[in-house]
Order: sequence, then C-alpha cells, then structure tokens
Amino acid sequence: MVKLNKSAIEGLQKSIKLIEAAMVKTVNQDANVLRNYNLKLSVPGVDKITAIFILCCTSNFAIKTSGKQLASYAGVVPFEHSSGTSVKGRNKVRFMANKELKSLLTMGALSAINAYPEFKDYYERKMNEGKKHLQVLSAIKNKMLLKVVSVINQQKNYENKYKTAC
Repeated sequence: MVKLNKSAIEGLQKSIKLIEAAMVKTVNQDANVLRNYNLKLSVPGVDKITAIFILCCTSNFAIKTSGKQLASYAGVVPFEHSSGTSVKGRNKVRFMANKELKSLLTMGALSAINAYPEFKDYYERKMNEGKKHLQVLSAIKNKMLLKVVSVINQQKNYENKYKTAC
C-alpha cells in the first residue's frame, strides 16, 4: 500500500506547499494584513494556516471584534441551557460554530499544551480539578483567541510573562 500511494502522497505534499506559499504571497501584498498576520503568529499555538484563516474570518479585523465575539463565533464558549428562571442541564457550546476554525484551534491548542509551559500547567491544573479533557481544551482555545484579539488591538507582539512554579 505504501509503495502504491507513495507518489500520490508526494504529489499532495508538493501541492500543499505550493498552496501555502501562494497564501503567504497573498498576505505579503498588503502591509496592514502582513502586520496583523505577524502579530497573530506571535501567539502560542497559532500557526500560518490558523492566522490566515482568522484574517479571512474577521476581514483583517476591519470591524472591531472582541475576544468574546470571536470565541463565540469559533464555538469555544459554553452557554447556559436555561428557560426563564430554570436551568436545564450543564453548560454546552453552540453547534452553530465555524467548524473549520474550531478544528484549527484544536490542533493549535494541542500543540500549545505540548510546547508551552503556560498552557501545559493550565491544562494539568484544570485536569486535577476534575474537568474533562474537552472542557479544558475549549478553555485553552478560548485563551488563544483572547490573546489573538489582544495583540491585534494593542498592535504589539505577544509577550510571554508566565513564570513556572518552582
């Protein structure tokens, strides 16, 4: 199977590299888009594809979007299920979310947990508190989006001020 599909896999990998190069070339054509793109790349867990996808979803933040709005759009904010004064069930995320953005953020959050002590410590702390894996993952995705909006609003690269506990 590997021998049969080797040329197809190599062709797909080559196509992916060409498409990524074309996307970066498009981003490089506008100075404002390039600046916001580079700011997003400074946030832990955000890679080239995620940064470009957020640029497309927000029209390069042409309309001021808050972190809560972007997180809600991505479907990482839990909402209370209630009717009037009665609360029915636990908090849930809405099914009407941008699934592509959510999946990109999931991959970024998983890599952030492995690569950045800030997210790793947060993940371990929440798991020890008894939270479920997907709840903590959604919280990390939310944190990532809040940081993205923050660096765009401040027009400054993300500064990691996290100090690990000794």
